[in-house]
Amino acid sequence: MMVNTLLPVCAAYSSLESGKYMALAMRQVKVYLKLGVMIAVIAVVLLLVLMNRNHTTDVWFFATYEDVNILWLMLITAVSAVICWWGARKIFRVLHELKEVRQAAILDQQMQEQRRVSQELAEREKRIDEKIRHSITEES
Repeated sequence: MMVNTLLPVCAAYSSLESGKYMALAMRQVKVYLKLGVMIAVIAVVLLLVLMNRNHTTDVWFFATYEDVNILWLMLITAVSAVICWWGARKIFRVLHELKEVRQAAILDQQMQEQRRVSQELAEREKRIDEKIRHSITEES
């Protein structure tokens, strides 16, 4: 009798355990794929550096520069691209914050106007209530 009541519990427990193992397996696959991609990127960068270490080129950047090492050129290009991307992100973030500040100011102005109108309506209602009370007391 006891075995029959425990069977569904054991089946549910084993399905939970298999779900945990499946999640762990998927996590391991993700980690190993990320590791493989990182190793591939490092290998490509090393191959790029090794293949271009003795190559030079002529560059025109507001003047003619002859025999510029390609590695230095790639490094300067990469660093300037990162700096430009960072600067552009900062500019767009500041513009977004400026837009939010303007919207907040407009919202604040609308709230103040709404409060003012609400106070005026409350004063009118108060005056009407007083007139009604006054007229009721005069009639009695």
